[in-house]
Amino acid sequence: MSDTRGVSLDELQRQLGREHEFAGVDEVTRSDIRRKLEVYCFDCPLHYDDAVAKAHGYRGLVAPVALIPLWAMPAYWAPGEPVLFRPGVREQAGGIRTDVPVPAAYQGGVNTATQWEYFTPVYPGDALRGNWKLVEIEPHRSRLGDGVFISVEATLYKRSGELVAKNRNTHYRFTPKPKDPAKEKAVEPPPETTGEQSQDIDVTAPAFDWSRQLRASAVAVGDAAPPFSMWLSFQRIVMSVAADRMFSGLHHNREQARWRGFRDVIFNTRGYEMMFEVMLRRWIGLDGRITKLGPFKMTGSSYPGDVVTVSATVTGLAAPAIDVELIATNNRGEAARGQAQVALPA
Repeated sequence: MSDTRGVSLDELQRQLGREHEFAGVDEVTRSDIRRKLEVYCFDCPLHYDDAVAKAHGYRGLVAPVALIPLWAMPAYWAPGEPVLFRPGVREQAGGIRTDVPVPAAYQGGVNTATQWEYFTPVYPGDALRGNWKLVEIEPHRSRLGDGVFISVEATLYKRSGELVAKNRNTHYRFTPKPKDPAKEKAVEPPPETTGEQSQDIDVTAPAFDWSRQLRASAVAVGDAAPPFSMWLSFQRIVMSVAADRMFSGLHHNREQARWRGFRDVIFNTRGYEMMFEVMLRRWIGLDGRITKLGPFKMTGSSYPGDVVTVSATVTGLAAPAIDVELIATNNRGEAARGQAQVALPA
């Protein structure tokens, strides 16, 4: 969600339902995909081997679904525009161009929930466009401060007109609570070289056997997908948002993160989406499809030094669709929770 001039809540209400168009500036490339895969050490051959992808029903190397929003982004800057980086100019956060006016009273912001539905694969050479609209405004008081939930729906297409994905995203704009000097010591970041659970959880992601294929007939309600764990460092969090070109200060600037009430920079929504995708793909195999991701919401924050683990449990069967409950946990407990839907071969 991009920041524009401050407005009142009444002015914001008048924006409800208005449809706006956007277009991504860059085509899908193999290098974009590679830069994301290396952050997660994700070795799925669908995303780097044309022959394997074709053997499993794609026309060639295919993009991870969690990376699709990257190619719906506009440029941060273009020739002829004023210099973007100068004193007094708000930093740009990136993302699909949804220029929702910022409520003047609430200058802090954090993503809180998202939901995706996927319709067609995205390949190198594709270009994306779409439309978005503001659909809900809900005043709310949270532990971060007084604020408002702002929900936006976006639909993404290829330039050919093929429907790619639909998204509903909720952002929380708020006024950060005043700092309590007596508690400042308690918000020091954890060490980046260790994790409280790292000795108990394997975060090395050993080589995976991609020849294994799960079938719909082998799945029952209550089954659990093998969990996937990842250790976060400051570098890894920054590399992940850089691969997405999502440069909100919350994810690379400790001063900004603490001003908003967090103890350190935080792992972003797109990061959880990618972790869920890695875990689901390793479970459903190369012939499976991820058709929906979410709704899921952030229920906690993950910081440098944390070990994040994502898992899924089957909650419903309607062949070929399989519904699962998602959960992400870290060193302190739950970090995100939601649902997803996958499709498996019979």
